[in-house]
Amino acid sequence: MKMYKRIRLTEEELARLRRECEGYVWAAVDPRKCVISIGDDYLYDLRDVLIMRRCRLEDIYGVGFDLTSGEINYVAHINRRNPTVHNHGEPTDQQKEEIEHTLHYFFDRLPIIQ
Repeated sequence: MKMYKRIRLTEEELARLRRECEGYVWAAVDPRKCVISIGDDYLYDLRDVLIMRRCRLEDIYGVGFDLTSGEINYVAHINRRNPTVHNHGEPTDQQKEEIEHTLHYFFDRLPIIQ
């Protein structure tokens, strides 16, 4: 399952993600353009969706996101290819803040995010 979004997720989309991805999703996030590619596919495939939508490689970050606890896993293999990430695939605090802000925008309907 793969989903590309430019606007917030609806209740139906969240329910579908919870059901099909068993509560944990992978996401490729571009905070600069405020777009996201979500699903249970490989992060490289999710990243490629954003690249096809004209996002720049240095603006894309990969994360894992637990839909039940709201926990974000910032260490992802695709982050090692990002020229702005230097800490073995873990974004800086400022980059994490931008990613988190973008995730809060898309997942605002989750009780743990509000």
